[in-house]
Amino acid sequence: MTDYLPAATPDAAHAETAGSTAGAIDADRVEMRNSAAQSVDADAIEMHNSAAQVVEADTLRMVNSAAASARTETLAAEQSKLGVLRATDATIADSTVFALAADHVQAANLRAVWLVARQVEGDVKAVLTPASALALGAGLGAAIALISLLTNRRR
Repeated sequence: MTDYLPAATPDAAHAETAGSTAGAIDADRVEMRNSAAQSVDADAIEMHNSAAQVVEADTLRMVNSAAASARTETLAAEQSKLGVLRATDATIADSTVFALAADHVQAANLRAVWLVARQVEGDVKAVLTPASALALGAGLGAAIALISLLTNRRR
């Protein structure tokens, strides 16, 4: 059963969602389990098997969850997917991040397309390495040249 929460949960001290979808959640503390939300703003957020488009928190803990955009002071993520992330301290394990900007990152099997950090500890795998970027650029250049040749022949 999927419940729909109202568009906003105004000034709630604590919000829990389980098997729900929500528009915006604004509370001191949020726990999400098997849920989805457009935006979540809280001092502390815990996500399990959940997803959110925009997350803002002092402390964010994610397990097998996803967020398109997140801004937090402290992040702990396991087996999660993140789009664009800004964190002061990030501890990430077995996860994928598109773009991460942080002061300190502790990683275990982190896959990142773009990473900017003052200090990084652990295992980070770059999805886009210099060699793969060169190959991608060459492939796109060849495809554009081929399309250009084919369209010019038809004229």
